[in-house]
Amino acid sequence: MKKIQILAIAISVCTLLGCEGKFEITNSLEPATLLEPLNNERCFGTQLDEGKIRVAFDWEDLDQITEYTINYEDAVTGLSNSLTTQESFISIDLEPGTLYTWNVVVSDAFGNSAKSEEDFNFYTEGLSEANHVPFPASISFEENGNSNITINWEGSDLDNDIDYYQVFFSRENPPSQIIDNTSENSLSVDVVSGSTYYLNIITFDENGNFSESRSFKQF
Repeated sequence: MKKIQILAIAISVCTLLGCEGKFEITNSLEPATLLEPLNNERCFGTQLDEGKIRVAFDWEDLDQITEYTINYEDAVTGLSNSLTTQESFISIDLEPGTLYTWNVVVSDAFGNSAKSEEDFNFYTEGLSEANHVPFPASISFEENGNSNITINWEGSDLDNDIDYYQVFFSRENPPSQIIDNTSENSLSVDVVSGSTYYLNIITFDENGNFSESRSFKQF
């Protein structure tokens, strides 16, 4: 009789433990797609009397989202700001003639969050002279097999005067420079499997203006 009681208790404990994890919430959110301002484009906005430019931001409206946080940064100075809203749009007063980068983080009532898959860059109109800072180069990786990869990058500039790139790539952060002053847009390198590599690409134009792109990836 005592063995039967112990067995019954053990079964009850296992049943309770099994039920405990049954209701665990594992909710992953879909990131919002950025819409406007468009990526790597000039943004005219609305000119204000105090010298600012009012820019309308718009992104995908998703279900079950309690708030959106828009993060925007002066891509040259690194000064950043964040604003939170329950709408999928917002207007922000910005400096004219400035390169900005932005993204959106969505959040739900359970504390889950997701950042937009890419950052968008745009230039506020306002400079009378054609001397714009290049947009940060877009980056992609191709795995060729046998621990070899190809790094691809593509820069753009409103003045169409990109001069050269500097490429930094290694397992250290910040990475070491491997190419100086190149006009190429790709590079094949060998990597160590299972290691994380860091990549910085600096884009220079003919006027000496520059912007930096950063990325990392485990291979």
